[in-house]
Amino acid sequence: MLSPSSKLKLFPVAALFSATALQSAFAWEAEEVAERYKDLMGRQGVTLSWSNVSKDGDSVLFDGFKIALATIGKPVEIGEFALQNVSETDDTYQVGLIEVDSFEHTEDEATVALDGLEMTGVLIPKEGSNSPYAGITTYKTFALGSFKLAMGSNDVFSFNDLKADTGLQDNDGTMKFNANVRDFWVNLDALVKDAKGRSVIEEFGYKELNGHVDMVGDWRLEDGLMTISKYDIVVDKAGALGITGEVSGYTPDFIKTLQDMQNKMESATPEQKQAQGLAMLGLMQQLNLHGLSLRFDDASLTNKVLALVAKQQGVQPGDVANQAKAIVPLLAAQYLGSDLTQSLSKAVASYIDNPKNIEIRAAPPEPMPFAVLMGTAMGSPETLAKQVGLEVVANQ
Repeated sequence: MLSPSSKLKLFPVAALFSATALQSAFAWEAEEVAERYKDLMGRQGVTLSWSNVSKDGDSVLFDGFKIALATIGKPVEIGEFALQNVSETDDTYQVGLIEVDSFEHTEDEATVALDGLEMTGVLIPKEGSNSPYAGITTYKTFALGSFKLAMGSNDVFSFNDLKADTGLQDNDGTMKFNANVRDFWVNLDALVKDAKGRSVIEEFGYKELNGHVDMVGDWRLEDGLMTISKYDIVVDKAGALGITGEVSGYTPDFIKTLQDMQNKMESATPEQKQAQGLAMLGLMQQLNLHGLSLRFDDASLTNKVLALVAKQQGVQPGDVANQAKAIVPLLAAQYLGSDLTQSLSKAVASYIDNPKNIEIRAAPPEPMPFAVLMGTAMGSPETLAKQVGLEVVANQ
């Protein structure tokens, strides 16, 4: 047992170790984290700037924070901004929380407003690190309470409760992800200006569109196998578009190279842009198609289209349906060949007679490089259709 005097002698040593541990936990510098964050976001097409950055405990605080996108003429002013609960490993800076309560930006009569933006588990890989994300900023969760777009005095688009979750599975290096938008709204009455277009949306009863979005997938980092197992865009009283697919070669290194090419093109001369365009085509050779499906589930849209066309032609909807059945094989035969044209015509006829769902599938027996897909499509669409196992089915 230590004597009182021994305890007193050990106190400075304990204090020293405590101070050292505390300094180690907060060894990162605010400027280093901020500049690395800026660099990575810049590679993703987002330019960040600020008037001052400082460190407050485990947070990086920004004053006069601004965000600029290539598609927006002037920067969006956020003002005060913080990266909260920051820590670091050998390879990454880890940000526990990023929050933006609300902001509004107006440019050329377009006003964007959002509320309740929150990101957690943000990873900022260090320069030259061994992070599996190879220079890509990732997050664990992303949430946005609401988003609104107005043109002049008219609200034209909005959505509520966007949520996304990601997670890297350590056992096989696969990132699982899912996202959904609880509801979205589109004001076609304000967006469509020409008389013909307005008469169409009035006929359909689609002055406003409402719906929701759901997506589920995973991404294997090693070979870039991206699988979209569900991507549904549902429009109430119209229908649902569902997309599934699988592509390999979409690695972190591929993304980084593509970002570098895109950044170079922004300030390139016309000749340099042409050269970069060719380089991008070469880069696409790394991508391989494993499968793809496009499916439409009808919820009254098809019969509304038939009725509208019939009204414009002064005939019955059944006459328009028969015209469509006759035209499809005539148009498809020159591109798809007799066998696929026959199956396509059968599927279209089945769908038009009883519009439930129709689906286009591509399932090549072996993964096909995108370069081969594009080259074959230009030279022989019929050959491409056979190579990718193209199939059209209805009401299944």
